[in-house]
Amino acid sequence: MSAAVGSTAHSGAVDQSRFVALLEPVLPRASRLARVMLDGRPEAEDAVQEAVVSAWRHIGSYEAGRPIEAWFLAIVANQCRMHRRNKWWSVIKLGRSRDEAVSGGQPSAAVTDLRLALRRMPHDQRLVLALRYYIDLPFDAIGQTLGISRDAAKSRTSRALKRLRIEIPKELGDD
Repeated sequence: MSAAVGSTAHSGAVDQSRFVALLEPVLPRASRLARVMLDGRPEAEDAVQEAVVSAWRHIGSYEAGRPIEAWFLAIVANQCRMHRRNKWWSVIKLGRSRDEAVSGGQPSAAVTDLRLALRRMPHDQRLVLALRYYIDLPFDAIGQTLGISRDAAKSRTSRALKRLRIEIPKELGDD
C-alpha cells in the first residue's frame, strides 16, 4: 500500500478518491490518538479533519517506503499540538467526555488521576505513551511515526512511563 502512494505521490498524480481510500483504514487509530492527545474533547475530530486536509496538501512530501499510517499519525500529532497551543484551549469549557457519560457522569478515580497526570506531561512524552498504549503501535511503528529509531522509541517510552509513575502519586496525594 505505501509503495503505491509513494509512486503516485512523487509524480503528483494522486487522485482524491485514491487518497481517501489509502487513509480510510488509518482514520480510527488517528481519531483515538487525537482523543487522547486532546483529552477526548470535540477538538479531536477537528484535528483529524485538519490533518486529512494537511496530508492532501502535502502528499508530495510523502516518502516512498514509509508506512502511510506512520506518516499520517505524525500529521495528526502535529495538529493536536497546534490545537493545544491555541490560546482558547484553556478558556473553552466543554461537555462531558465519553467515559463520564458511560459511567453515569463521573469517571473513576483512577481514570481521573491518569488523565490529570497525562495532562501535565510534555506533548512528546504524552504522544509516545498514546502511540504505544492507547493505539497499540509496536516500537518500530512508533519510531517511523516520530522519525526516530526503534531503540529511541523504546527509550522515550520508558522515560515517559517513569515520569507518569511519578505524576500519578502526586495526583493521589492532592485528595
